[in-house]
Amino acid sequence: MICPSCGSEYREGFTRCADCDVDLVESIVAERENLAPLTLESSGELVAELTDRLEKAGVPYAIEAGTALNLLDDPGAEIEGPEDWAARVWVAKGFEERGERILDQIRDARRLEREEQERRRSGR
Repeated sequence: MICPSCGSEYREGFTRCADCDVDLVESIVAERENLAPLTLESSGELVAELTDRLEKAGVPYAIEAGTALNLLDDPGAEIEGPEDWAARVWVAKGFEERGERILDQIRDARRLEREEQERRRSGR
């Protein structure tokens, strides 16, 4: 079993990635020798901000997005309708550290923004 977001491998019996909290897949169909997984996101807003920042930083990236990503991993899978929208973002090998740093900055800024909103709501 493999995490489609970070690429970590798991023994049979595991169903979710402990780091990314996403469902594991049997295999990743397309070989991506020159790309490294950066993240799997369900927020289009976050993906838009991330790709904008990656472009400004000169980090080459690729995206897989939609409501049937599991069909990319398992073409034989059957689905009864669209799943929740999600996007996988990959960066060119050699740019992983820069991509991770940008993603961490975005997540930290969003976390601080949420904390500030909570403080305002609670009157602190």
